Amino acid sequence: MTRLVSLGTQIEQLDGLRDTNDLNQWEQGFVTSILERYLVAGRDTRMLTSKQVDAVEKIWGKHFS
Repeated sequence: MTRLVSLGTQIEQLDGLRDTNDLNQWEQGFVTSILERYLVAGRDTRMLTSKQVDAVEKIWGKHFS
């Protein structure tokens, strides 16, 4: 069974992996950048591009699915 997890939840869960060895250097920087934009936008994910959404989902899937 596939579970649906909102993009905002995915970003917040990835935040918990920052500053750990679970994310590589590029992923660390990317997640930090996306998290900052997400928080500045009032936790609104609509400002993300489709490429950014794809990257978030790929990183999240690597660690949480």
